[in-house]
Amino acid sequence: MTFSLRYDGARALVLACAILACGCGPRSEDSAAGPVAAKVNGDDITVQQIKQAVTWAPNMSAIQQEQAQRQVLERLIDQQLLAQQAVAKKLEHDPRVIAAQEAARRQILAQAYLEQVIQSAPKSTPEEVKKFYSEHPELFSDRRAYRFKELAFAVPDALQPALRAELESLGKQRDKSKTMVELAKWLQSRGVNFQANVTNQTAEQLPIDLIGRIHQMKSGDLLVTARGSATVVSQLDASQSIPLTEEQSRPFIEQFLQNRKRMDLSSEEVKRLRSAAKIQYGAQFAAAAASADKALGGSAAQPSSATAADK
Repeated sequence: MTFSLRYDGARALVLACAILACGCGPRSEDSAAGPVAAKVNGDDITVQQIKQAVTWAPNMSAIQQEQAQRQVLERLIDQQLLAQQAVAKKLEHDPRVIAAQEAARRQILAQAYLEQVIQSAPKSTPEEVKKFYSEHPELFSDRRAYRFKELAFAVPDALQPALRAELESLGKQRDKSKTMVELAKWLQSRGVNFQANVTNQTAEQLPIDLIGRIHQMKSGDLLVTARGSATVVSQLDASQSIPLTEEQSRPFIEQFLQNRKRMDLSSEEVKRLRSAAKIQYGAQFAAAAASADKALGGSAAQPSSATAADK
C-alpha cells in the first residue's frame, strides 16, 4: 500500500539527469569518488554512480538488489561507451548538447536547493494521523478491493452525443448483468473497436480524485473516465471489505502527510522567490503572463523594454 505525491518522481528525474551529465566525458582515476565498479576504456564507473541510479523497492531481497545493481552497471557501461564516442566526435561543443547540459545543471541545482528546504518539514503528530484516518474511511476503516469490467475505445466526436445517450439509457436499466454486453454490441454496430478487460484494484491503487466516488458505487454502477485519447467505461462487478486499523495505517499516513508537507514547503518557497524576484517577460509572453498572474490574484511581471525574445 503506497501513497505518492510525485515528489519521488521528480527526484528520480533529477538523478537521471545527473547520471547523463556525469557520463558525458571521461573520468580520471579519483580515489575520492569511491570504489570502482568497472573501467570503460580507462574511464571509471563507480559504485556511487550505481547507488545513485538504483531505486530500491520495499522488501527487495539481497539477491534482487544485486541483480538490480548489475543491470544498472551494464546500462552505465553502454552509456559511457556512447559518451566516449560523442566526445571523440567533439559533440560536447554542439549547441544542443551545451544547452541540454546547462538545463540538467539548473535542474540538479534547483532540486538540491528544494531538498535542503524540505528538510525543515515537521513530522506528523499522532493527532494529525488520527484526523487523516478518520477523514478517509474509504482508504482505511472502510477500505475495499474492487473488481471492474472495462471497455476502452475511441469514439469520433460525431458519435459523442449518441454515446452519452446510450450510457444514460444503460445506467437506468434494472438488469445490470447485461450492461457491458449491450454496450459492446452498440460499439460494434457503429464500427468502433474496443478492448475488454477485467481489473482488480484496492482503494489506494485508484486515482486519488476518484476514490471517494468509487467508494459510493454499488455493484453494476458505471464509471466513465478518460485514459489518454480513449474513453474507458468501467462497471463495478464486485467489492470486498479489507479494512485497516489505525495502527496498521500509521506508517502510510505518516509518509503521505510528510510528502504533502514537503510539497507545500516547496511550493511556498517558489512563490516566495518569485515574489521577491524581478521577472521581465518578452513581448511574446507578457500578455499571457499578466493574464495568468491576474487569475492568481498577483501582480504581473512587466515586459522588458529590450529582451532577446523581442529581437
